[in-house]
Amino acid sequence: MNSLSQSDQDLLEQIKKQIEVASGLGWGTDWVQKDYDFLVFFIEDQTGVSLSLSTIKRIWRKGYRRLPHISTLDVLSQLAYKKDWLALKKDWLEQGPEKQGTVPGPELGKRNPMVYILVPMILLLALSVGVPWAVGGNEKAIVGAVGNGAPKAMGEVHFSYKKSVDGQIPNTVVFQYDVESVEADSFFLQQNWDVGRRVEIFKENKERTDIYYIPGYFTARLLADGQVIKQIPIHITYDGWFAAIRQPFPKVKAFDKKHWENKAYLGIDKRDLKSNNIDLSQDFQLSYYQVREFGLDGDNFAYATKFKMDRVEAVRCPQISLHVQGDQGYYWIMFGNKGCESELSTRLGDRLHYGKTEDLTMFGTNMYEWQQVDISVVDKKVEFELNGKNIFSSKYEQSIGTIKEISYFFNGIGMIDDVTLWDAGHTVQFSDDFE
Repeated sequence: MNSLSQSDQDLLEQIKKQIEVASGLGWGTDWVQKDYDFLVFFIEDQTGVSLSLSTIKRIWRKGYRRLPHISTLDVLSQLAYKKDWLALKKDWLEQGPEKQGTVPGPELGKRNPMVYILVPMILLLALSVGVPWAVGGNEKAIVGAVGNGAPKAMGEVHFSYKKSVDGQIPNTVVFQYDVESVEADSFFLQQNWDVGRRVEIFKENKERTDIYYIPGYFTARLLADGQVIKQIPIHITYDGWFAAIRQPFPKVKAFDKKHWENKAYLGIDKRDLKSNNIDLSQDFQLSYYQVREFGLDGDNFAYATKFKMDRVEAVRCPQISLHVQGDQGYYWIMFGNKGCESELSTRLGDRLHYGKTEDLTMFGTNMYEWQQVDISVVDKKVEFELNGKNIFSSKYEQSIGTIKEISYFFNGIGMIDDVTLWDAGHTVQFSDDFE
């Protein structure tokens, strides 16, 4: 690291402000741990480069006394202004003091606004498992070094996996890799987007195993010197419904079907929660998953479901998030109690609707009574009905791909019923009335 001159410090502050705005986090003067966690993800999502949490904190907490490594500066500069550090610094100095700090950065990718969904999700999932924003689809290599010291691939990088079981949880996955052609000081394998699921690997080894405790459609990543060099989709399926609760959030407790098999709906009641040492006076998240090959085009299908919640004194704004995960994108649809709509968001492919800046009061309802939701998607145009009334429509551009998972996330005690998915010809591809 080099000494930090005043011009370097001013430019770095401007870069930070641009990233703060682009990520949606706002000024970094009062951030808490989840904000730094999200910024790590946001930078990696936009650039393909993973900066450490300690590096991010050191830069954003203004505790730095020396200039960060040039490769780090290049990552931040490219993210904020689409230029490397030295080119940006040259432009900055040529502008003169009267114009410095006034030049807006370019708009970043369409995925940027998802911070408004991701930060609440990080609060709920607390970096515990893979979540729906992970990039899906075909095997993807991140090419092109950013800055000095980036890893250099001299040949093909191999990265693949096999599961130890099908349709079961937990599920051990055997990752197979070959990084002989990569010049780097360190290598890591990351189970999903969560840096907490990152383990060191070594060139002389060719395999590494890991366990998935939750079904879903994830993205595993191979990193060299902190940079993603290859990533692959991991589809962890499960035979039937999978129910889990998080309290504290990093800890996952699964529930056997005996807890709901005698009910006319899928739900875990207060008695079962208390008998499993769940403190209803503290935050928790209850979730239900159906992860399989649905055989459905995510841009042309229909989906119907019912849900309701029980009252819990600690939950002032009961909410549900409906998640439909494709191999290229996802839907994340929130409903909440009347009066709490400001906290809601809806993500449809590359289109975000955020309750802080848009009227989403039509997604507010009585969460303590059964609600019927119908969703129709035709050529990426989405129509919502709530209890038989059309409430919302939107259109997106980025394809969802084929559907791999549907799941439900409640911030309290929730239950679901009458789940049906149809294809474009209105043929039922999945249905469960829990009778």
